[in-house]
Amino acid sequence: MKKKFVIVESPAKARTIGHILGSQYTVKATLGHIMDLPEDDFGVDLETFTPVYTILPKKKKIVAYLKKIAENSDSIYLATDEDREGEAIAWHTTNVLGKNIEEVKRVAFHEITKPAVLEAFNNPRKIDINLVSAQQARRILDRIVGYKLSPLLGRHLSAGRVQSVALQLIVAREKEIQNFVPQLYWVIKIVVEHNGKLFQMQLIKVHNEKIKSPGILEKEKVQQYLNEIDHKIVTIVDVEKKEKNTGPYPPFITSSLQQEASTKLGFSSMKTMQIAQQLYEGIVLDKKTSVGLITYMRTDSPSVSKLAQTQAAKFIYENYGKQYVPDRPPHYTARVSSAQEAHEAIRPTHVNFVPEEMKKYLTTEQFALYKMIWERFVSSQMTPARIQTLTIRATVDQFEFEATKSEIIFDGFTKLWKINIDSGEENLPSDITIGQTIKIKDVKVEEKKTEPPPRYTEASLIRTLEKFGIGRPSTYAPTIATLLKRRYVRKQKKVFIPEKLGIDVSDALSKYFPDVINVEFTAKMEQQLDEIAEGKRDWISLLKEFYDSFKLSLERASNEIKIDFSTEKKDTKINEKLERICPECGKSLIIRTSKFGKFIGCTGFPKCRYKEKIKNNDNHSGN
Repeated sequence: MKKKFVIVESPAKARTIGHILGSQYTVKATLGHIMDLPEDDFGVDLETFTPVYTILPKKKKIVAYLKKIAENSDSIYLATDEDREGEAIAWHTTNVLGKNIEEVKRVAFHEITKPAVLEAFNNPRKIDINLVSAQQARRILDRIVGYKLSPLLGRHLSAGRVQSVALQLIVAREKEIQNFVPQLYWVIKIVVEHNGKLFQMQLIKVHNEKIKSPGILEKEKVQQYLNEIDHKIVTIVDVEKKEKNTGPYPPFITSSLQQEASTKLGFSSMKTMQIAQQLYEGIVLDKKTSVGLITYMRTDSPSVSKLAQTQAAKFIYENYGKQYVPDRPPHYTARVSSAQEAHEAIRPTHVNFVPEEMKKYLTTEQFALYKMIWERFVSSQMTPARIQTLTIRATVDQFEFEATKSEIIFDGFTKLWKINIDSGEENLPSDITIGQTIKIKDVKVEEKKTEPPPRYTEASLIRTLEKFGIGRPSTYAPTIATLLKRRYVRKQKKVFIPEKLGIDVSDALSKYFPDVINVEFTAKMEQQLDEIAEGKRDWISLLKEFYDSFKLSLERASNEIKIDFSTEKKDTKINEKLERICPECGKSLIIRTSKFGKFIGCTGFPKCRYKEKIKNNDNHSGN
């Protein structure tokens, strides 16, 4: 009797599905994509945009093996992942097997559990050609940009649509930091006493005019205010208590999982996805049964099935109490309008698979990630936390001061998912009343400097790409990995710093291919790819529109770019002396040269980090 043949991408997934389906099915893996554009040729007809796909050299034996099994099977099921890449793998597999889409059955599920898998096999569908077209369009766009741009940059270098935008963000931020001139400002606080407890209040208004952020900018005013405030008595003019609910965070999507794993666990985005893939495809538990522990990990939808919400509510009620179960299940919507395909959020497949009970089956890293996913999901189904804020305002003459204190009065979802709140003045008294007078015990002045914007971390870069609609769940991790591999950027203490090579490449792309690194242009392109996936746009016309504009820029750049970026030359830095002294430490000032250009700095560097922009009248003599 012939068996039913199921094709998936990975051996781990094949093992888990095989346990569920039983002996009537043969389940084998393609080990990822089996066809792609050729490695040694462009592979796209730029008149018709017809791609030429070839079987990947390392997959020829696998293809022959799959063909042999298919010939002796009475039906073929394609159970690749439920996204565009998975749909493309299913379509390519159909082609190499010599079948058409009417002869195969497409099954898709967002979790590898018995109910989900059996439901999918009972309700197979056809391959979605719209999803395939969207994947093809993305692949061909990336091939055009990469294949045509990279030779202009020199050997071993590359440019890509999303990669180039990410690089530009990092470089632009670095230039902003290098050009940043810090500004001194001051904050005045008074120390007062009530019932034997000291607390501080900050000056917020003078002559009924609010002190604007970041603080007082004129040092002369600081001393003037100090002389007028010192040892006086303030009168309490307002005491305000407010309570507010702080709702739980939504369950993870791909980007938020990568951000949180980077911040809390120190995982790279690539590592996070590799571990999540293991948890999704199946972990061997007791009796050597493989079970998928989380839902599909490439998603931009935070929605949760009604069944999962019902199970979570029951678990919360039984383990934490009725007060932690909301009256109605929470509803979460995608942060970006272009959320792709109707996936669920990343959540545990069984809420009763408590992390501590799963720990013995998991590696240390698998456990850390699973615990985080489980806690985020369960907490997302709990009641809001209640936070009480006490605000006290006091005046003396033309000066107004303020102090606040915040505390959690009902933990709600924070019982599982801890959050940071600004507690403010912990000694702030709740029994103080309007009209009460308090003597000023002391006056404090804090001198501060404005800070430049922070460099990007993996978490903040992914957050920014997502915010602008650049890239999709499957692209964040490989984009970052490519920037590091090409040595366009380096990671230092968790932040990205562009190398000179990366700056040169980004500057050249900005000059000759502004659309390629333009945030709005790239985001619009992603939206158009989404429209193809939804059957609302033709993929060939999108490619033609892009290439007609791109080839004009390409011709110009081919004639003008003369720099060999593959050879990184070190600048000769000559420090030019000025007849001026540093206002911060008293040492001489000089004109320094960095990779971003010239600026005025202190000879006391690195102890003194004073710097300023060069004005037109700054020259070698300092005149």
